[in-house]
Amino acid sequence: MTYRAPLILYFLLIFIHGSLYSNDLLEEIQKQNNILNVDEAFMLKENIGDKVSLFSWNIAPKHYLYLDDIRIQYNDADIIYKIKESSQSRYDDMFFGNVPILRNKFSISILMPEIENIDKDILKVSYRGCAEAGFCYPMETVSFRISYKIL
Repeated sequence: MTYRAPLILYFLLIFIHGSLYSNDLLEEIQKQNNILNVDEAFMLKENIGDKVSLFSWNIAPKHYLYLDDIRIQYNDADIIYKIKESSQSRYDDMFFGNVPILRNKFSISILMPEIENIDKDILKVSYRGCAEAGFCYPMETVSFRISYKIL
């Protein structure tokens, strides 16, 4: 029993040292592979209007978005979008199989639904993509509070 506290302390120190080393290692891998943050890899621009809203992505070189993971929601209900511009291709993904992906530029439009609650209407845009270096980003969701002026 007298050896228990030093043994626990020893393993705790090894764990902390290992965690610090792995964080440094992850940062080094990201630097070596030029992994961008999600906002640099997939630059989203929005133009939200009363009747029609437009969303466009500038996709960094050596990066791609999964077309099937583009999702638009209005107050948590899915909205169908229309593709305005895209450079689609097929990609044999080790996790998802043969899937459509987007490179360079991608833009969509949606028809804005009727106002439900002026103070609480939320439009969400979700997307996911990867870098060719083998790094995949988690699903990204951007929320916009919709407010209309009442005349």
